[in-house]
Amino acid sequence: MDVTGNSTTGKIPDAFVRYLTDVAGHGKASVAVASLSSVPCTSIRVNPSKLAGADNAGYRYRPVPWSRFGAILENRPVFTLDPYFHAGAYYVQDISSMFIGHAFSAILGDSGLGGCPLKILDLCAAPGGKTTDLASRMPEGSLLVANEVIRQRAGTLRDNVMIWGSPDVAVTCGDPSRFGKHLVDFFDFVIVDAPCSGEGMFRKDPSALGQWSEDTVSLCSARQKRILADVWPALKPGGVLIYSTCTYNRYENGDNIAWMKSSFGAESVPVRCPEAEDAGAIPDEHGGMLFIYGVTEGEGQYCAAVRKPEGAFAAYPEKKAGYVPVNGFLEKAFGRKMFSSRNADGEAVEALPENLCGMLPYIRQAVPVLSAGVIAGSVRGKDFVPDASLALSSVYERDFYPRMPVDRETALRFLAKENIFLPGYPKGYLAVEYGGLPIGFVKNIGARMNNLHPSSRRIRMDIKLRNDE
Repeated sequence: MDVTGNSTTGKIPDAFVRYLTDVAGHGKASVAVASLSSVPCTSIRVNPSKLAGADNAGYRYRPVPWSRFGAILENRPVFTLDPYFHAGAYYVQDISSMFIGHAFSAILGDSGLGGCPLKILDLCAAPGGKTTDLASRMPEGSLLVANEVIRQRAGTLRDNVMIWGSPDVAVTCGDPSRFGKHLVDFFDFVIVDAPCSGEGMFRKDPSALGQWSEDTVSLCSARQKRILADVWPALKPGGVLIYSTCTYNRYENGDNIAWMKSSFGAESVPVRCPEAEDAGAIPDEHGGMLFIYGVTEGEGQYCAAVRKPEGAFAAYPEKKAGYVPVNGFLEKAFGRKMFSSRNADGEAVEALPENLCGMLPYIRQAVPVLSAGVIAGSVRGKDFVPDASLALSSVYERDFYPRMPVDRETALRFLAKENIFLPGYPKGYLAVEYGGLPIGFVKNIGARMNNLHPSSRRIRMDIKLRNDE
């Protein structure tokens, strides 16, 4: 099909084709436009703290060349019907966007920082794909702040972080300018997956094509510069900013890298990857990589990195006031030393690793914190009610509560927040498990079991559909 022709997505704007040809060449632009009506591949990224690989979840797959955790599935399953999905055993993520995690690991390896605890900001983090990837890759003892400015999307991000189970993450909801103003020289890494015109998503979301315009590109480019300028002061001198978009044009990609270099004295940090180039990704003059649907197997993605010039930077001594080591009843619930405090409602108990609670006061001064560490549970009178996040946490000790293994059908009924009952178990709280992984809690009161799965996360699929699957 000619690049200016029609597809199932409707009329393709000439300006979009011109922008795409500018960065990819006529041949690759033609391939990309012709692929707009094709079906994207299905891929997941495995949680290494819960599964060794996609085959452990029963899927047939091919590996993603630039992600040791990535898997391209032979068929698209109904993820809602897979208890492993709800257990945080994997995250459904496009293979192109997995490249940001690769870039992070590659820069760590090249810089020699692979074993050093880091402070990392994922600035535009929802829904959580890059956050959970970074959480699996960052050095032990690191702190990851996952931020989303839109409150509703921040709630989704919070849920996905809790399901993934990393205790070293704080989820925040604040404008980028708050970080640059209140956390100067704080972060070793800043990841900015900037809001963009979405050209790389046209195949996945055909409606986005009808919303695209040259004016939209200009507006996005200006907004991206504002975001970068706002957050730049929060990056420590010598630190690295990884910039990405899901669009193609140079105005939102390479030109923004050039702008950071001229405006801030930033230095390019190449994120080249031979495996990605062999798969069709296009390198640019700033050391970045561009993934184009049809040319590469995944959707559209641009990724590049810059380093802030070396220099003196502010120090942030740890502040642990208000946090005490978890002891007593909960002491044996975690596989590492954790600290606790009461949050604002006076009932919920957060458990935080030492590296997080020491820096959290600074973060709270800058932006609202929606969650941090592990929400262990809540105190109700004399009773401690465990939270689902405790079971899903990678630091939860599996034998702290009696374990109740269930089959797939029972697991789905539990996840739909239906009543389940298995005889022969002791009264009290039980950890429900599927395939060896905790998925939540029930309270056995003898004649029945109260389902403690969060209502906001319950499966809403029809029972008949589940039984017929």
